[in-house]
Amino acid sequence: MKTNSPFGNRLDYVMETVERWVAIPRYPDPALQRKAGIIHTLTSAIIVMALATISLTPFIFNDPVEGLSISLGIILFCLAIQTLNRLNRTNLAALIFVVVVWLFDSGLILFSGGFHSNYLVSYLTITVMGGLILGDIYALNIAGISIVTYLFFYFLEKQGLLPEPLFHFTPLALIIINVVSILLAAIVLVLVLKEYELNFEKLTEKEQSLSNINERLTGEISARKEAEALLRGSEKRLKSALMESPYPTMLHTGEGEILLVNTAWTRKSGYSSQQLNSLKDWLDKFFRENSAKVEENISQLISGISDQREGYYKLYPKNGSVLSWYLRWTRLPELPDGKSLILAIATDMTRLRRMESALRETEENLSKYTLVTNDGLWDWDLTTNQVDFDPRYYTMAGYEVDEFPHLLEEFRKRVHPDDLERVFSAAEAHLNGETDRFNVDFRFLKKDGSWLWVMSRGKVTVQDEYGKPLRLAGTHTDISTQKAVEEQLHQHQVHLEQIVRERTQTLNERISEVEKLNAALMNILDDYQIANQKLSAVSSLLSTHYQELETFAITTLNDLQTPLLTLHASAERLLSKPPTNLKAKELETLEGIRTQSCLVNQRLSDLREVSQLFRKEIQPAEVDVRKVVQKVLNNYAKELEVQKVNIDLKELPVCQVDAALLEELFEYLIYNSIQFTSGTDKPEIVIGSQSGESSGKIVYYVQVNGVGFDQKDPGENFQIYLQLQDESNRQDIRLNLIKAKIIVSKHEGKFWVESQKGSGTTFFFEFSLPFNRQDGNETVKST
Repeated sequence: MKTNSPFGNRLDYVMETVERWVAIPRYPDPALQRKAGIIHTLTSAIIVMALATISLTPFIFNDPVEGLSISLGIILFCLAIQTLNRLNRTNLAALIFVVVVWLFDSGLILFSGGFHSNYLVSYLTITVMGGLILGDIYALNIAGISIVTYLFFYFLEKQGLLPEPLFHFTPLALIIINVVSILLAAIVLVLVLKEYELNFEKLTEKEQSLSNINERLTGEISARKEAEALLRGSEKRLKSALMESPYPTMLHTGEGEILLVNTAWTRKSGYSSQQLNSLKDWLDKFFRENSAKVEENISQLISGISDQREGYYKLYPKNGSVLSWYLRWTRLPELPDGKSLILAIATDMTRLRRMESALRETEENLSKYTLVTNDGLWDWDLTTNQVDFDPRYYTMAGYEVDEFPHLLEEFRKRVHPDDLERVFSAAEAHLNGETDRFNVDFRFLKKDGSWLWVMSRGKVTVQDEYGKPLRLAGTHTDISTQKAVEEQLHQHQVHLEQIVRERTQTLNERISEVEKLNAALMNILDDYQIANQKLSAVSSLLSTHYQELETFAITTLNDLQTPLLTLHASAERLLSKPPTNLKAKELETLEGIRTQSCLVNQRLSDLREVSQLFRKEIQPAEVDVRKVVQKVLNNYAKELEVQKVNIDLKELPVCQVDAALLEELFEYLIYNSIQFTSGTDKPEIVIGSQSGESSGKIVYYVQVNGVGFDQKDPGENFQIYLQLQDESNRQDIRLNLIKAKIIVSKHEGKFWVESQKGSGTTFFFEFSLPFNRQDGNETVKST
């Protein structure tokens, strides 16, 4: 325990100093530690003995001053040796100690009797002690030197050259010196033996340890050989497994050297390892725009920033398609040559990505469907009886979203009691496979307490491995409006049934009246049949008379035409001769006879044409109206060019008609239209078609912007031409219209004219025979 007094501090310092001097120095080298321990122990023992010798000086030395000097010298020498030993100069201290002790003992023997000195024993002990301290080689050296020195002492003694004894010790001193020498040698021997014993034990332990280590090494070598064999087999199996793995796999170094590309990789990419034999080739051909990202991932793996990198990549196989792979790069332990080893394993997500895309599209379509149809969605987990309701499921019944829990019991509470059994029976039937779908109408409790009619439809979506249903999903549709309509229809049906009953009774009453009328009608029908037979006979007779009349008319025309031609020829001959004695009035009369005969002859020819037109049988066929019109326009090209008439040709569908008669029809109408354009600044004829307002048939028209007329009597269309200012072509125009109407009537059609004075005239006609429409609208203008 330390004290705070000055005396106590000094005492502590002295004790610490003594402890430091008494303690043996410690060195890491075992040989040096052995020397340091022996030197420290011997010097300490000598110091203790020297101190004891001081107290016994009168008994050891004849001269006490001499003995005290020797003892103090020995003490100082030992302290100096210990100081060197503590200053890490152990080898030097040991050498000085042994040499000085040997010299001291040699001098002591020399000056105390020589070869016959009583200190020979101590001389031998010093030799042994020095050899033990310094080592075997030093022991031999010291022993040799000591023998030579001892023989030298013998030689000096025989020659009488020994000096006189300088030291005179008492008999007790001789005993003490020899005992001390033996004791010191014994101490050194014990220390050495102890050190050797410790070393032997350590060596034994090391030998045992080495033996154990050898056994372990032998076992480890054997195990390593087995492990190497297993590793080689494992490497083969691993390589085989990697090559045959269904996942595309690549093994390469950090420098881009390809070590392995498995079958799945080459099959899906379409490239072989011979075609692309380096990582750069794969990046350029297979990864393309993702090359920079891949190189960055590999760089991070090599630098140790990360042990693994992964992500989705768009890849381009040889066949031109596009793949979507999920790739994971992993840094493996380095190769023996220090190269980095990278393992890339891919999962082909192309089909999954397409399915995800299709699923997203389906979800979007479902979302759009629910928005459009205003339906609510539900999904019933049959294992937990939890039901997922979407927001619309709540809001359609007036609830807030998630206002009631997602449980089947909550749904059960809100089904009308009268509908509850029917709803769950329908669900049970579908779950048991009795029905293809779950479909039921029921009333659902709204938040305000009223009942909402809904139609619930669903289907099992998930089953276990045994076919047991696990999930049932479907929709809720608000059919309140439909149910209200059905209720109104039901009330109307009841009302109609009542009316039917009343009307049936009335009908039964009238049936009897109808039966009476039927009997009367049968009598009338009998009379009608008799009258019809008489009418058929009259019709046949009229047909015969008509044919006779037509024959008479033709004969009459021929009969009238013959004298008219004769009269006309006579007038021509008279007028062609030189003037005679005929007066001017008579000449004028002859001119009138010639003119009127020509006119009558022309009218008779017109009547013959009309008669022939009546008798002509039509041969309807599919005719391209546009081509017919183009042909007629080409026939009148000169007249159209002279009068500068613009032709606007509209859509003209194909129709079933007699082609020759159709051509005549358009010749008559186009001729009349050309005549109508006389005196018009910008004459134009429009030929086209339109749909009939009432009949729905195709109506063809020829429109001309000529003089027009006041349509006073629409039923007498042919009288309009009496108002024409130019009467030279009046009869031709009239006859053309008659012929046009006859042609249309022979096709069971309708012909009419619409006109307005000063704005133009339009001729319309339609056919009752079947026709085909053509798409398109084309306007052809010709001048």
